[in-house]
Amino acid sequence: MTKIPLAISWSGGKDSSMMLHHLMNDNQYEIVELHTAISSETERVSMHGISQDLIRAQAESIGLPIYFISIAPYATNTNYEKALNSYYSNLKSKGINHIGFGDIFLEDLKAYRDQMLSNNGLMGVYPLWKQKTKTLAQFFLDKKFKTLICCAKQSLFAESICGKEYSKAMLETFSSEVDPCGENGEFHSFTFDGPIFQQPLSIDVNEIMIHTYEYQLKSGEHVKSVFEFADLTMTKSIAL
Repeated sequence: MTKIPLAISWSGGKDSSMMLHHLMNDNQYEIVELHTAISSETERVSMHGISQDLIRAQAESIGLPIYFISIAPYATNTNYEKALNSYYSNLKSKGINHIGFGDIFLEDLKAYRDQMLSNNGLMGVYPLWKQKTKTLAQFFLDKKFKTLICCAKQSLFAESICGKEYSKAMLETFSSEVDPCGENGEFHSFTFDGPIFQQPLSIDVNEIMIHTYEYQLKSGEHVKSVFEFADLTMTKSIAL
C-alpha cells in the first residue's frame, strides 16, 4: 500500500508529541517533515517562548527535517496567512497534500485551519480530535513522555507551575478552570523525552519571566492577562 506523505504542524509541546506518536504508528502515513512558526524578531515560538534551537534539537532527536516559517513581529492576520500560504504552496510542489495537527476540541481553530488548507488544496489530519483531555493526559504520562511547562497563565494556578515537569501530581493541583491538556491556552509545554525521540534532550530551566498582555474585547472591555515564561536552554557540556 502506498503511504500518504504528511507534514506535521509542530509546536514542540505535549499535544504535538502525542499527535506525532499517533501518526508514526498509523501505517496510512509517511511523515516527511515538521514545520514550526517562529517570530522573526525573537526566533522563538509565539506564546510558548521556546527558542528555534530547542525546536531544532527536538527534530534532530526525532529524526525528521524541520522547516521554520518566519512570522514578522506584530504581523497582521493577513501577513501570517501569507507566510503559511507560501509554505503550503511549497508542500504542494513536493506532492505533500496532508498536514497533521494536535488540536483537540477548539472548533473555531479547526474551522480556520481547514479553511486555509482547503484554499490551498490541502487536508488536515487530527488524530487527537474530540478525545477526552483527561484521557489524553493519562496517555501522555503512561507512554513515558516528559515535558516541561514553558508558559502558564498566572491567575489560574495557586502556585507557579512554570519550569516544572508535567506530572500526575501537578494535574491533581489543577482547578476545574484548567483543562488537563491546557487546550484553552492555560499553559504550554516543551517535550524533551518520550517514545518519539531517539534520545532525551537535556534541558536547563533558567529564569522565570513575567509578561503582561493588555487587549480590548469586542464588547469594549479591557482585559489584562499575566503569563509566566520559563527560559529553557540545552544543558551545556563541560569540557574536561
